[in-house]
Amino acid sequence: MKNHAYLTLFLTLIFSTSFYAQKATIEEIMESKLVLEDSEEAIAINGKELYSQIELPRFYANREYEPAWTNHKNKMDLLESIESAYDEGLDPNDYHFEQIKMYVAKSKKSKLSLTEKADMDFLMTDALILYASHLLEGKLDQSDLRKKWDVKRNEGPSNLDSLLTVTLHNKNIKSALEDFKPNHYMYKLMKFHLKKLRTEAENGGWPEVSEGETLKPGDSDERIIAIRQFLLAIGDLEKSKVDEEELFDEELEEAVKKFQIRHKLTSDGVIGKGTIEQMKVPIEDRIDMIILNLERTRWVFQQPDSDFLIVNIAGFHVKRISNKQEVFDSRVIVGKYHKETPVFKGVMKYIVMNPTWTLPYSISTHETLPRLKKDPGYLAAKHMEVIDRNGKILNSANIDWNQYSAGNFPFIIRQKAGPWNALGEVKFIFPNKYSVYLHDTPSRGLFNRQDRAFSHGCIRTEDKWGLLMSLMDDPEVWNKDKINEILKSGKTTTINLPKPINIYLIYLTAAVDQDNNLMFMKDIYKRDKAVLSAIKKPYRFKTAN
Repeated sequence: MKNHAYLTLFLTLIFSTSFYAQKATIEEIMESKLVLEDSEEAIAINGKELYSQIELPRFYANREYEPAWTNHKNKMDLLESIESAYDEGLDPNDYHFEQIKMYVAKSKKSKLSLTEKADMDFLMTDALILYASHLLEGKLDQSDLRKKWDVKRNEGPSNLDSLLTVTLHNKNIKSALEDFKPNHYMYKLMKFHLKKLRTEAENGGWPEVSEGETLKPGDSDERIIAIRQFLLAIGDLEKSKVDEEELFDEELEEAVKKFQIRHKLTSDGVIGKGTIEQMKVPIEDRIDMIILNLERTRWVFQQPDSDFLIVNIAGFHVKRISNKQEVFDSRVIVGKYHKETPVFKGVMKYIVMNPTWTLPYSISTHETLPRLKKDPGYLAAKHMEVIDRNGKILNSANIDWNQYSAGNFPFIIRQKAGPWNALGEVKFIFPNKYSVYLHDTPSRGLFNRQDRAFSHGCIRTEDKWGLLMSLMDDPEVWNKDKINEILKSGKTTTINLPKPINIYLIYLTAAVDQDNNLMFMKDIYKRDKAVLSAIKKPYRFKTAN
């Protein structure tokens, strides 16, 4: 019995030695971590599920589970790229930054185990895929945060496996990631201002200004010294002959106007309550505004067309950008709060001059019907007509409006073409499910308002004929004479664009123009808080079961 025990121990030692002599290769270790018996089990490293549960195992299977990150330059380039995510308004720690850095540092001091090498390889690949996706599509999905966001998410590369292989082989990680960033001057310039403001914040921020009575050119007040210093710090006042000057001179007036223009205030050069409020916004809040609007830019401006229209709802402007140049700019009026202009991408196809206006059912029943009950002559006064469901024009005098309600209204109300029409003299159509379009308005005075959120959702355009002539792009035919000829006819006329043009309805509360002027807009729809909160939260890697 004793001899049998010795024999068992001897055989155990032999087989154990034989087993450890045949250590698993790194390829076998990597395969064992990626090929899971339970299909519902997630790939995890150090207790956290990886972001890429499909592309990552496919990538390694195609390379027979060989490590991908054997080149030192690739490792360093990835680390530097992830660290620079901070300059994109993103958080490097969302991309395994500390873990990868720890593994790289450890590999310089001592030899990593095969398991550690495998884990580092997976983390680097996962970080590259996740960071690229955030640059391409944004970290957040705005449609999850707010309704009426209907911009299709940017599509990722169809051949991600090949792209990874080629990128690592050619050792061009930095340039590959650069290609995923929005190719638009606004994104690049906003990044410049983010870095600039962060530096200024680290150096103490901006001089503080105090509240008080309205200050006008020609006034003398001790508060002007601080205001002058503030405008010098932010760059709106280029220089000052006398830093301690208390006089509100022409030089300061021009600086105040520049500040007001950049903050979408009435540019009257007067320092009133609204201007002081904007001057008192902390630099940290301005930094946050740039961060959240960089994210919005990633949602929309990945690969913009060479020629497109853009309506910034928060900025109350429509622009045409052709070959990276702003060739048209006009003030607009947008939807009021709770009747918001939706955010989406459309294709403008045609223009209608001398348009009629068919009132939406909600306006007909909730606004027009109550007025008709009080004043049966309301339709005639507003040049409107009532139509039945078969398209027949009815005599409104024969209708007892009191018997109808919002739930029982079998009519269509249409306003005739003319200078009284709510759509004005022209509308610009890009078919969409929201029935939103650009149009003229007889209420021209509203364009002079500082905040221009008055409509039911459509966009009213100030420079209507400038937009029409820009889109038709044929000054010999489409000029003021041609326009006046059609208007004089009174006929509703549809004009197809020579070339359909994409139009983006977006919402930016911070933006930069081509002259590198940083602009801030009011958050008229109160969207910023949710976006900022979400983007500042760490990316959620689920804990492995």
